[in-house]
Amino acid sequence: MYLMMKLLLLSKGGYMNLNLLKYYINEHQDSIEALAVALNIHYNTLSLKLNGKRKFTQNEIKIISDRYSLTAEQIIKVFF
Repeated sequence: MYLMMKLLLLSKGGYMNLNLLKYYINEHQDSIEALAVALNIHYNTLSLKLNGKRKFTQNEIKIISDRYSLTAEQIIKVFF
């Protein structure tokens, strides 16, 4: 229930922990460029999302969480 409430907040504007997401990207020896490809978005679009100018969609959060094997708690810490 708590996770669903947090996911709903995303569509209304939420907080994102960029440093933590970058940590997971580096931990998995990944790159911003490769993540953009995995999300099927342009690098510049991902940059806007990372800098809080655009919101991540629920599908993008799912792709990221699957890519980096994030737990529900980790997802909340990164995106909310």
